[in-house]
Amino acid sequence: MKFYCKVAFVFAICLSFCINIFSQETSADIFEPVVDAQNKIQEEYDNQAMEEEERLAQSRTDAQNEAIKKYEATVRSAAEKLENVIVDDGQLFLQNLEQVEEAKNTITRLRTEDLANASAVEYAAQVNLDKSYKVLESKTYTATSFGQNITLRGYTFNNLRKRWTVSIYSNFFGYTTLFDIDVPLTYADLTGKEAKSLLKMSKEEREAYNTDIMVFDSMFRKTIPVVYARLKYKLRRWKNASEYRFEPVSLDIIRTDTNKVVASFEAEDLPRSTFIVYPQVEIRTPAERNSDIETANKVLANEKQVSQENAVASAESSGKVTVVESKKAKVEQKGRSTFYVSADTRITNKMLEDFDAKDVMLSDVTANITVGLRKFCFVGADFGYDYHDDGRNNSSFSGGILGGFNIRLGKFVRPYTELVVNYHTNSYLSPELGVGMDFTIGKVMLNLGYDFGWNIDVSDIFDGGSITKDGISNYHLLTVGFGFTWN
Repeated sequence: MKFYCKVAFVFAICLSFCINIFSQETSADIFEPVVDAQNKIQEEYDNQAMEEEERLAQSRTDAQNEAIKKYEATVRSAAEKLENVIVDDGQLFLQNLEQVEEAKNTITRLRTEDLANASAVEYAAQVNLDKSYKVLESKTYTATSFGQNITLRGYTFNNLRKRWTVSIYSNFFGYTTLFDIDVPLTYADLTGKEAKSLLKMSKEEREAYNTDIMVFDSMFRKTIPVVYARLKYKLRRWKNASEYRFEPVSLDIIRTDTNKVVASFEAEDLPRSTFIVYPQVEIRTPAERNSDIETANKVLANEKQVSQENAVASAESSGKVTVVESKKAKVEQKGRSTFYVSADTRITNKMLEDFDAKDVMLSDVTANITVGLRKFCFVGADFGYDYHDDGRNNSSFSGGILGGFNIRLGKFVRPYTELVVNYHTNSYLSPELGVGMDFTIGKVMLNLGYDFGWNIDVSDIFDGGSITKDGISNYHLLTVGFGFTWN
């Protein structure tokens, strides 16, 4: 008998789904016999559950039956109090919906009547329709399983999965199922007690555990409202004429005797649905219809994106997946922070006039350090050892400051431009304008650069003289460097 009971209930769910689909093409009146059959199936299921409860009552001890009876009285008393104070505005939802459809019917009727001031009257009716839409869509409605529009059924404890299942489904309009969900409730959820492993329970703890399950199973079989559902929802005009979207905002499962929430679900976890009010009344222009369709498609696209993001976040937080950043993802821009050693080759304009590769020699070795400023700027300093002056006779040291701008092009390439000013111990000052490229792999960096510089003889300044034109020469500097970067 229990098997047939389950088959009947599954059939009822399938039947209600079919009603939801086909009701979009016909009147509710046609489905009244089907609805009656659905209700009879649910009634038969409840009767079967009650018969099973009566059989179990005969096998239980008097103390067990007394515990069930006592708790049932507590729950019924709590439910009676809640029914008097709980908010359930399903009737307001229907009234607001009727106002919208009636306003549309008024506009349709006015368009067929020959009135002297037809335009003004129709405009006033349109204003009334817009106001009715606003009232309907701005309100967040509440339905509970104590009312007529939400039904809750609980099923006995599943020892394999260690939980109860509670089904919540709507019955708005008496025939359209707009909302349907199964909610799992663990022992800890429903009782508020720690759920230990059976092997770790003492004898007393195991007896209390089994008693709790027995009591709650009995409440569910007898359809005693040991828990109730509170569904908050909104309505939105949708694509077709007289079509609306039912959008759950939140669902709470609340224990009746304590009035504490034992399970809670947000909008993204709840199913949405659409329905049509018959007869359909179409008063929109083609442009207005296209606007409603476009708005609906945007809503669906946004919900899909949010759903995907939540799924990835949930999976990653549980360690099931690792999110890998896309290769096309935007690269983070940071100022150039580096330390590297570069080797320079200096080529003068005189060398270019009669160029011979044999004349190209190592000019100096320089240690460079830069610090990034914000996204694209950097400053720094360098210290070098010069192998030759222009006469290639004497060696010297140099030091200076630098600054510039850089940009990241992908993970591995960073071009930059810079201004460098160095002073050499052989009394030369050398400002340089340069461009370069960093090639980075992780923290390791290879640098290639080109600078155009001016070698300025400042030796006469120390003797009270001045810089002369003959004391300034140009040069080209080619550099290769290797080091590290942290930005």
